[in-house]
Amino acid sequence: MGIGESRNDVKTGSVRSESHACAVLSSTEHGWEVLADFVAQGIERQEQVFLAGLRADQVPDLMRRLGDEDGVDPGPAITDGQLVLMDEAVARGFIGLPTKDLTAQLTGQVERAVQDGYRGLRLSGVYPGVGVGPHELALDGLVQAFPLTVLCPYFRVDLTFPEVEQVRALHGREVIDTAVFDDGSMRITHPRAGWLRLAGRWNAGNHAAALTVVTDAAAAGDRDLDLASLRYIDPAGIHALLTGIRGGLRLRRPNQMVRRLAALLANHQWPGTDDQIDD
Repeated sequence: MGIGESRNDVKTGSVRSESHACAVLSSTEHGWEVLADFVAQGIERQEQVFLAGLRADQVPDLMRRLGDEDGVDPGPAITDGQLVLMDEAVARGFIGLPTKDLTAQLTGQVERAVQDGYRGLRLSGVYPGVGVGPHELALDGLVQAFPLTVLCPYFRVDLTFPEVEQVRALHGREVIDTAVFDDGSMRITHPRAGWLRLAGRWNAGNHAAALTVVTDAAAAGDRDLDLASLRYIDPAGIHALLTGIRGGLRLRRPNQMVRRLAALLANHQWPGTDDQIDD
């Protein structure tokens, strides 16, 4: 369902509105990345943001991503109604509406958002079905008529190859996947020159592949690792990052887990483990 401007956006159709965008997701981490960016942009731009379809156990993950990892405190936005969360049951009911009724509901909500002083409304969330959503054409018309931004994220595994192409054709822009590695557990992206961002879980199953990606990137000059979204890494992984790459790495925004492991390695007197952690 759509997103504001992003360095990862590409146009997919000349007659579609760029306020109606799609994202074809390769993993859950990819989904949190896209949704968090969408919400953060809306909060910063003083738009009202509606997220539909999140289960109760998914909300803390998104809140943590926004607050601890992306530096956007969602608390005040939730309290004053700028950020509205629609649970899975409500989202299914919304998606199940006839197109005429859905259009009327969204039109009224956009008008109320503007009356309340917001610059517009943005809508996204977790699509509760498989295949292409039933209201894409209606949403495209709405974003052209109202201050509405819609991001439609679809998991790739829920789409056939023809459906992927259909999704892209129905949107004015695609938020493209810029990951250099994503195995479903661990995701590595290249947010800007010189940096990699690690998200998810680094474990024995993906250690060799992830380390190869980081090593190759370091050789090309990407030596700053943003670890704010790293949920887990085992001692072998942190040891490899701190001591196993020629020229060294700089670990940025490490969480407590990373700091504890680095301290453990330093106490065991492995060289080079106490001067690469960013404070």
